[in-house]
Amino acid sequence: MKTYHLDPKKFPRVRRNIIITYIILALVGLGIIFLYLREALFRSAWGLIPFVFLLFTIAGGYALWERKKYWQEFEIAVKDSTLTLKKPKTPPININRSKITGIREVHQGLVLSTKNRENAFLIPKDLPDEDYQALKVLLQEWVEGSD
Repeated sequence: MKTYHLDPKKFPRVRRNIIITYIILALVGLGIIFLYLREALFRSAWGLIPFVFLLFTIAGGYALWERKKYWQEFEIAVKDSTLTLKKPKTPPININRSKITGIREVHQGLVLSTKNRENAFLIPKDLPDEDYQALKVLLQEWVEGSD
């Protein structure tokens, strides 16, 4: 059995994207508050500014914590002729080789099609490059062998 995990070297990009997203959301939130409370903002509503930043800091920290947990626990296992996807908070997904009908590459990774679903399974590009290429070759062999 061969197992694949997400590449820890690629996590800083994800962390940066989460931080930028929550900074932008906080600024949009402040912009909305400013639009609705223009005059009051110069009197008694100054307390909302740190509250909004605190709220989005907590939400961003939670999103970062959840993504890190996902990154550490994500696993793809290949055993004999079965592909198994394990993610936190979801039961494992098993796909038998004979059920895979197609594979296509998208920006996020490889999308597998099965007899029941067209977009059944995503293999992310965030795997180490060697592992991603090895899985891609293996799955293409599986698809070509099932024709």
